Amino acid sequence: MIKVLLATSAALALCGCMSLSRSSTVTAIPTGDAAQLKVSEIRLTVADGVKVSPKFDDIFRQHVQAKLDGCAKGKRPVRLEAKVDRLDKSNAVMTAIVAGANVLRGSARLVDVNSGAVVADYKVGQTVVGRSVAVVVMAKAEEELSDGFGDELCKQAFPTLVAK
Repeated sequence: MIKVLLATSAALALCGCMSLSRSSTVTAIPTGDAAQLKVSEIRLTVADGVKVSPKFDDIFRQHVQAKLDGCAKGKRPVRLEAKVDRLDKSNAVMTAIVAGANVLRGSARLVDVNSGAVVADYKVGQTVVGRSVAVVVMAKAEEELSDGFGDELCKQAFPTLVAK
């Protein structure tokens, strides 16, 4: 545990921010199917009580779709049914003085557009910790966390197709 804290502190000191994943696979895409899939539609649900900007729906769709277009390049259309259960945005003043964290927790379900069958299901968690020099990046929490959601889904659902 101490090694993790030291590594985290060192990373923050050097770069100003660090990304941590808390994602997991609930139901994986069947073997060999990942290369055939393309996300053609995104449906977003935000849980009650989660505070987002009026533009969050558009921000999320654009950023996540851009990430998925880079890793899911097949021809078989699937719909992403994304749910955001938690979205915490760091206070810019606290980030400048001490440190802060932007946090997103949710789920991602890939559904076959033609049959309606669930192809895969994932838990998605992204935390970005930052301090002082990261204030500008941390201020764009919704964009940053939407990118993180897309990155995490690419890593979980399409790991062999993600550029290293």
